Amino acid sequence: MTTSVVLRPQRPAHGGTVVAHRDGHPVLVAYAMPGELVEAEPTGRRGGLELARTVRVLEPSPDRVTPSCPHFGECGGCQWQHARYRRQLELKRQVVDDAWRGVGLRLPADTPVLGMEDPWRYRIRGEFEARYRGGRLELGFHRPRSHTVLPVRTCPIHDERIERALPAFRQAVEERGLRDLQSLRLTVEPTGPGLLWCAQRRGSRPDADPVLGARVAELLPDLVLLDDSMSLEVFGLTFRVRSDTFVQTNYRQMLVLYRVVVDMLQPEPRDALLDLYAGIGTIGLVVAGQVGSVTAVEENPVAARLSVLNARINGVDNFKALPGRAEDVLRRLRTGRHRTAVLDPPRAGCDAVAIAELLRLAPDRLVYVSCEPSTQARDVALLVRGGYRVRRAAIVDMFPHTYHVESVALLERAA
Repeated sequence: MTTSVVLRPQRPAHGGTVVAHRDGHPVLVAYAMPGELVEAEPTGRRGGLELARTVRVLEPSPDRVTPSCPHFGECGGCQWQHARYRRQLELKRQVVDDAWRGVGLRLPADTPVLGMEDPWRYRIRGEFEARYRGGRLELGFHRPRSHTVLPVRTCPIHDERIERALPAFRQAVEERGLRDLQSLRLTVEPTGPGLLWCAQRRGSRPDADPVLGARVAELLPDLVLLDDSMSLEVFGLTFRVRSDTFVQTNYRQMLVLYRVVVDMLQPEPRDALLDLYAGIGTIGLVVAGQVGSVTAVEENPVAARLSVLNARINGVDNFKALPGRAEDVLRRLRTGRHRTAVLDPPRAGCDAVAIAELLRLAPDRLVYVSCEPSTQARDVALLVRGGYRVRRAAIVDMFPHTYHVESVALLERAA
């Protein structure tokens, strides 16, 4: 039988836990808040650190609130629903600050944390795991630190249309007698009626079964079911998005994020912008009308082709896409060609070769967008050692109630 312990966690850790100490050793405590006294049950180890889960709050924080979701604590999606939203923003800033301090950097003192007025129903894309119990399909999310699926009927951080679509897909799948569904991806148009969907079945590629889709469309008459692509409106531009290409899941905060990026870039007509990890071209095309040219680099060939299509849709003729890994494409570029660059890499950050090639190309101004504080801090430290200075930073809360956070840094080449 596991013995619970009484702990007083003090500092937030990236991942949604709070650091406490037991016999001089750190313990990562889930569902606690800094300063509280909690009774916690050990749940294992990760990376040499002990893990624990709060089972009783003995001295609650004044910022503790009742979670809005009935699945909170069982579902692995959210980690901070028990914290008042303003407090969540403070904790996320501290996490980013700690990541920077860990590599010898200081987050600028005036770094803002840009949160949401209404931090609910913000996700326009949901990915649901499937399981069958008693012959019935259930859709849900993984439990914390587990591959087991928790069936859900509600999720208050997803767009309401996604939540409504789940029972329709369950009914249609059962009517068709399908027993091999693995996962379901749903994306809604933020400003339109479209619902883009894609299903993964065992032993086959993700696709949209037309018969299944036709039945779901009957069950959701107010939505337009889409099986290939959908439209995304950004600052007066129209983008095509597919299920197999990346899209920011928080549309409202995506607009905030892009305003921050453009403000930091300070685009000028003489600039040649290098857009790394460009995806479907959103950032580069938003800026294209203010610069001389945009060169977009993207590894995903589908996304790269869509970026070219999106340029044509919007009548942008100074946009060029170079498909391939950033580190490979950068080797082929000429030094001095690009005055500004924006990079928005995946969670793993930039390959060391990509950083080295950026230092060779030496653009005057870099804007680094990241969804992972530790890898951004690592890469920014390398750029600083290579001759850049951090001028500004901003934190944008793209993922309320979860531990995930987006941060942006402006670096300028030292004279």
